[in-house]
Amino acid sequence: MPLDGIVADSIALELKDKILGGRIVKIFQPERDEILLHIRTGGTNFKLLFCANANYPRVHLTNISKENPSNPPVFCMLLRKHISGGKILDVLLHDFERILTLSIESVNELGDLSVKKLIIEIMGRHSNIILVNKNGKIIDSIKHVDSDMSRVREVMPAREYVLPPAQNKISPLSLDIDNLIENAVNSELNIEKYILDNIKGFSPFLCKEICFCAGIEGKVPASEIAKSKILTSCLKDAVFDIIKIIKDRDYKPCIICNEHNLFGENMTHGSCKEGNPLDFHCLPVRQYKSVEYFDSIS
Repeated sequence: MPLDGIVADSIALELKDKILGGRIVKIFQPERDEILLHIRTGGTNFKLLFCANANYPRVHLTNISKENPSNPPVFCMLLRKHISGGKILDVLLHDFERILTLSIESVNELGDLSVKKLIIEIMGRHSNIILVNKNGKIIDSIKHVDSDMSRVREVMPAREYVLPPAQNKISPLSLDIDNLIENAVNSELNIEKYILDNIKGFSPFLCKEICFCAGIEGKVPASEIAKSKILTSCLKDAVFDIIKIIKDRDYKPCIICNEHNLFGENMTHGSCKEGNPLDFHCLPVRQYKSVEYFDSIS
C-alpha cells in the first residue's frame, strides 16, 4: 500500500493538530512489533498506534482495542519507565522520509524534566520503533540491529542514533520542475520510474497518478517525453498541481476501491462500502472512479 512520504506528512500534520501537548497516560504492546499509546489532551482521549511489522508498517490514530499480554514485554516496560506521563512537545517528519518522531518531555529517575524522542521508521522489513535520549543515544528499540545484521547502521542500546542513509532525491518543497524534466532527456528510465527516482516521498501510486493527469503512458521513456513540447507541457502542469497541494498541505485522505466485487461483477454505484478497498492516499485521485474521501488520514 502507498504509505509514502507524502502520506506520512499528512499523518504528521494530523498528529500535530490532535495530540500536541497531550499526556501519555497508558502504554501497551499488544503485538511483538506494535506499540499503542493512550494520549489525553484537552479532555479528549486518543490511541496512537506505532507498528513496525515488516509487511504493514504504519503509524496512525485508531479506535481499535486489542487484547494485551498479561506480562508486558520488556520494551513496553522500558517505555513506561521513560515516557509514561510524558508531554508530547512536537511531532516531526524527516524531510518526506517515512521517519516520524515524537518529542516527549517526561520526568527522569532523578525527578528532573528531560526530553526523549520516540521514533518510528517505516521502511518495510527494516521498520523499527526506537527510543532516544536527549543526547541522541539509543535507549532501546523494538528490534535490535547489530553489526552482523547490517554493516551500514546499527540500532542497539547505547549506540548513537543516526538516520538511515539518505536517498539522492529532491524534496517536493525545493523541486525545480523545469530542471527535473530537462534532465529527463538523458535518462534511460520510463517516465514513472524517473519521477519515482527523483522526487522524495513519492510512491509508484503517486507517479502513476501524475502520468494519468498528464495524459501520458507511464511506461514511455522519460527521454521521449522530454523531447516533446506538448508532452513536456502536460507533465509540467500535472507535477505542478501535485506539488502545490503538497506545499499547501491541502491533503484529502481517501480510499480507492476496486470497481468489481469478489465475483468480478462491475459495481454500478462505485461506493467503497459496496466494493473492495484497493488503495489509499492523501491527495485527490483521478486515475480511479471509485474514490471515497475522509476527514482523517487515520
